[in-house]
Amino acid sequence: MPIIWLDIYDTHIDLVDEQHRILVDMINDLETAKGKENECKLIGELFFNLVDYTRYHFAQEEELMKKIKYPKINEQINQHKAFVSQILETLQTIKKGNVSEKMDMFLTNWLIKHILGYDYELGKYYNIVTR
Repeated sequence: MPIIWLDIYDTHIDLVDEQHRILVDMINDLETAKGKENECKLIGELFFNLVDYTRYHFAQEEELMKKIKYPKINEQINQHKAFVSQILETLQTIKKGNVSEKMDMFLTNWLIKHILGYDYELGKYYNIVTR
């Protein structure tokens, strides 16, 4: 089931919110690739792109946190590292031809939980220190 962007996902940091929407679109693209011809190859490519973009997004977010001296930066970095590790493991599974329903749930749950928890707190802090 595709992720529908809701206003509660907004951190009110334009760059972060724009990148989160791109991540949601990429996860939704994975969902729509199921059942298509060359499903495994297509999902592998989409997933590889997701891994790449996720790393880019995390680097941008971490740079922002350094700039504003975010006190919970280490927690965020640890979350980012754990997520990248998990998605790299999933990518290896996909390369072996195993496309799992659990993949979508993991991606969706992790992203939404991360946005509503860690990134929401980052947004609150950002909007206080940049006013």
